[in-house]
Amino acid sequence: MLASTSSHYATWGLIAATVAAVFWAVSVVLYRRVGRVMPPVMLNMTKGLIAVVILSAVLVVDWFAFGNQPWSMSWGKLALMAFSGVVGIGLGDTLFFAGLNRMGARRMLLLFTINPVITVLIAWALMHEPLSGLQLAGIALTCGGVAWVIAERNTAQSDGHVDLLGVIYGIGAATCQASGYLLSRHILLPGGMTPAASAWLRLFAGSLILVAFLPMDRWLKNSGGQDHHHPAHPSKTQTRIMFFVALLLGTVMGIWLMQISAKHADKAGIAATLLSTSPLFVLPIVAMLGERISPRAVLGALITITGVAMLFVFSA
Repeated sequence: MLASTSSHYATWGLIAATVAAVFWAVSVVLYRRVGRVMPPVMLNMTKGLIAVVILSAVLVVDWFAFGNQPWSMSWGKLALMAFSGVVGIGLGDTLFFAGLNRMGARRMLLLFTINPVITVLIAWALMHEPLSGLQLAGIALTCGGVAWVIAERNTAQSDGHVDLLGVIYGIGAATCQASGYLLSRHILLPGGMTPAASAWLRLFAGSLILVAFLPMDRWLKNSGGQDHHHPAHPSKTQTRIMFFVALLLGTVMGIWLMQISAKHADKAGIAATLLSTSPLFVLPIVAMLGERISPRAVLGALITITGVAMLFVFSA
C-alpha cells in the first residue's frame, strides 16, 4: 500500500512538472505581447513586486497559522541569497524580456533551454561535479539543436540574418539565472530558510535593484523589434489582462507546480527535463496565433529537448 501511494504521488509530481511547462509556455507568449508596450526593466520590476506581495501573504499565513519561521540564518547568508536574486531575477529576467522583444517567444524560449546546460557546466567548473560522456553528448545535442533553429532564415525579416544581440541577451539571461539558482541552492541545502522565504527574498532584492536600471529601459526597448510578423500593439485593457494572466500562470501557478514536482517526483532529473519542454508547447501556441512553424523548427526543438533529457537522465 505504501509503495502504491508513493507511486501515485510520483505520477502527480511528473504531471505537475509537465503542466508547469505548459503554463510557462503560455506566459512567455503573453509576456512577449505585453513587452511591446511595457519596457523590459519595468515589466520585470512590476512582475516581481506583485509576486512579492503575494508571497508576503503566504509567509504571514505560514508563520502565524503553522509556526514556520521564514528564516533563521546569518546575515551573511541572507545577503548571499539576496544577491542570487539580483543576479538571477533582476538581471537574468530583464535580459530574458529584452531578448523576448527581439526574437519572439518561440526562439527565445528555445534558446533558454541552454539554462540547464550552463548550470551543469558551472557546477563542473566551480564545484568539481563530474561530467559523463553521455552528459557531454547531451550538451552537444542541446547546443546543436538551439543553434540550428536560431540560424534558420526568418522570411519575415528583410535580411534573414541571425539576431546576434538577441542571442547575446538569451545566453546572458540563461547564465544569470543558472548562477543565481546554484548560489541559492548552495545556501538552501543546509536549511534555515523555507523555500517560500527564499523566493520572497530573491524576488524582493531582484525587483529592488531594478530601480537603478530604469534609465536603461528606453535603450533596451528601442534596440528590440527584429521580429516583424506580430500584429498591432494591444490596447491598455488587453495588456493588463495578458499581464495578470501571465503572472498568475507563469509565476504563481508555475512556482507552485514546480514545488509539487520537486517534492513528489521520483527523480529530480526527469522532473527537470519535463520542466524544460516549454519550447514544444510554444510551437502549437504560436502556430494558432498565425506564426509559420517550419519542419526545421520542430525538429530542432525535438533535438534540443532530447539533449536536455540526456543531460539529466544520465547524470553522474
